Amino acid sequence: MSRDKLLKLIKDNNGYVQTKDLEKYGIHREYLSIFVEEEKLIRVSNGIYQSPDVWSDPYLFLQSKRKNMIFSHDTALYLHGLTDRDPIKLTATVPTGYNTTQMKSISLDLYTIKKELFHLGETRMKSPYGNDITVYDRERTLCDMIRSRSKLDQHMIVEGLKQYIRLDDRDIHTLMSYAKELRVDKILRNMLELLL
Repeated sequence: MSRDKLLKLIKDNNGYVQTKDLEKYGIHREYLSIFVEEEKLIRVSNGIYQSPDVWSDPYLFLQSKRKNMIFSHDTALYLHGLTDRDPIKLTATVPTGYNTTQMKSISLDLYTIKKELFHLGETRMKSPYGNDITVYDRERTLCDMIRSRSKLDQHMIVEGLKQYIRLDDRDIHTLMSYAKELRVDKILRNMLELLL
């Protein structure tokens, strides 16, 4: 019975299973070891297992290991379809004071922000591999890009804004509200005036 539950859990999670999910479904951890022995699962890292017949999802892998991390900047721009440039390195934001020493060894660009602004614009979406991940919404992403404009490709920022303006479901009110919170409202207003 637990074996069938585990197979269903793996299927429902696009080929992934995390140790923490087993308790919710009443599955004994022993089955993970059995599945690894039978080569039905591969241990990707501590607490994360993957079916051998699925592509590895770097978004899910990174976020499952680092709870206080939200995909942002050019990575979020790509995930929202506001650029067609696949990011060379994934980019994420963590709250100020978060221990980033372990994260510096991996291929990840990190930004920090005050704790009170960390969750502003946080949303859930599917990674390109079909797994749920946490990412900033489009409006927050554009504001972050403008805040970090000295470190980023200006063309990508302008292209992201152009793509956003073309959307039927754009939310200029939310965009300007976030811009005010993040103190980029004047710059954003100037950019929008040039584009509109």
